[in-house]
Amino acid sequence: KQMRPPPQTRRVRTSNILASVVLLGFFYFLFNITTSRLAQDINAAQQQFIAPQRTGKPPEVLPDDLIYKSARTVFVIPEYKLIFFTFPKVACSEWKRMFMRINGNQNWCKIRGFDAHDPKNNKILTLSDYPTEIATAMMTSPKWTRAAIVREPKERVLSAFLDKAVKEHYYVKHCCEKIPDEDDKKTCIDNEKDFKSFITFVNKYPKECFDVHWEAQVAKIDSKWWSYIDFVGHQDNLVEDAKTLLKFLTSTKDDVPGRSAWERYGAKGWGNDNELCEKRPNAFLVENSSTHKLDTGSRLMEWYTPETEKLVEKYWSVEWEQKVADFPKITLFPDEN
Repeated sequence: KQMRPPPQTRRVRTSNILASVVLLGFFYFLFNITTSRLAQDINAAQQQFIAPQRTGKPPEVLPDDLIYKSARTVFVIPEYKLIFFTFPKVACSEWKRMFMRINGNQNWCKIRGFDAHDPKNNKILTLSDYPTEIATAMMTSPKWTRAAIVREPKERVLSAFLDKAVKEHYYVKHCCEKIPDEDDKKTCIDNEKDFKSFITFVNKYPKECFDVHWEAQVAKIDSKWWSYIDFVGHQDNLVEDAKTLLKFLTSTKDDVPGRSAWERYGAKGWGNDNELCEKRPNAFLVENSSTHKLDTGSRLMEWYTPETEKLVEKYWSVEWEQKVADFPKITLFPDEN
């Protein structure tokens, strides 16, 4: 006859089985919680991504396309299949540092004595580093993410003025001194720190006074490509929009499968012991301690008048016409308009 185990042994086995069932149930619970949260994050990100409005044959990237010849504004991060459009005065320095960090550039955190805008320093790939047929595939493939962060136009124009005319003499050198009419040149220089004068002359002499810092954002991307941008974030919600985008991106080269770019590079690690680096203990963009941060949003009413508001709406009207950019229409002086 087969011997039955003694009662004590049977109780131990039963207890082990029950413990295993409880443990499996606990792990299943944790798995469902984690999966649910991940699904919520992905769903939230997908809701902010733009539903494609594309018809007909996809366009091709041509050598004269703005996105192709403007090599320093359209960055490519192959590991995450990301094409990112940057604009001056829209945290572009910070994004370049993020991409440098992703690429393993050891200089990503340096502020003092280091120019992150210089391609020789940042070593970030741009769209023009690829043949046009490859660039076309990247710009139209659903496997790639095309993203941009934009800034409310009135705030951005004022930011350019405060930084380049009030804080520095950049505007005089790159605009006023180039004006051919001597009387206008003198007026421009004498009124360097006058906002209305700034608006007037950069638009009266668009060729002589052209500059990327006050050029319209939407003018940097060909109209045929706007519908192929999957994600548009805004400066006034910069931290959350950056987090949403980075949470959406994953890499097959990551040692941790399924880990997002936010978890890997955005959530932490922005402090550094290097003496040339800023100390930032918080997440990406939480401490935007750029040397030229001007807190422009809170200064709109300090510098704008009903007249200058109308001038900006007139000369930068193309910004609000681009629906994909989805700029809010802020009216500072509703009674006057």
